[in-house]
Amino acid sequence: MVADSAVTESTDLPSGGTVTRVLNGAKKLQAIPYLRAGISMWGHGSLKTSNNWIPTDMWVVDFIEQHQYLTTLDEFANKLAQELQNAAGNINEPIGFHLAGLTDSNGECLPVAYHVRNNDGDFIRGYELHEFIPGLQFLPKLPKTKQFWIIRNGDYGPYAILSQPVWNALKELPKSLDLQIPYPSLVGRIRYHKTWVRFISDLYNSSELFQTIGGYVTSLGIYYNGQMICDLG
Repeated sequence: MVADSAVTESTDLPSGGTVTRVLNGAKKLQAIPYLRAGISMWGHGSLKTSNNWIPTDMWVVDFIEQHQYLTTLDEFANKLAQELQNAAGNINEPIGFHLAGLTDSNGECLPVAYHVRNNDGDFIRGYELHEFIPGLQFLPKLPKTKQFWIIRNGDYGPYAILSQPVWNALKELPKSLDLQIPYPSLVGRIRYHKTWVRFISDLYNSSELFQTIGGYVTSLGIYYNGQMICDLG
């Protein structure tokens, strides 16, 4: 899992105008050590509590800390959807959380992924809002040899358009240059995806768009034995 750390903030000024800025440093990817899992987030940057509104990443930090009694990813995903609905069910903005990790199945650790969200759609069709659902995205099963899935979230339009042609070109490198990108390992794949986040951030910086993807790029990987490798800034 990889994520940038930029958050776009719009503020209404006393004069009646609005100023938009991009702040870096958000914890958009976090570890859940007691479940051998990670969680990333996208969409609306704040959630309501009983006292006030707080940044979504800080809400997630507190949620992880307060729910250490949960013992499975499925329990975590369902509890997260329930509490998100209570805290942000009336927000008319898309919010989503990708939850990925390992689950025990007949004594074997298998990968599983959830997309806890209040919407369905994509960057082309737009998003239709609904109540928060746990959203099991991939059933726990062993992937076939060299098979992998990529789950994208947030502002991923340019990446979605560019990534497949680049991937097709990279597959030609071993034939002529004896070069394999990414290297076929968990670390190699993490570095590959981090490179994409930095590249899209730099592309935004070269345009007239806000650099809404930016800041430090964090990462989290999980081996089948449950060992986690984290670079969370």
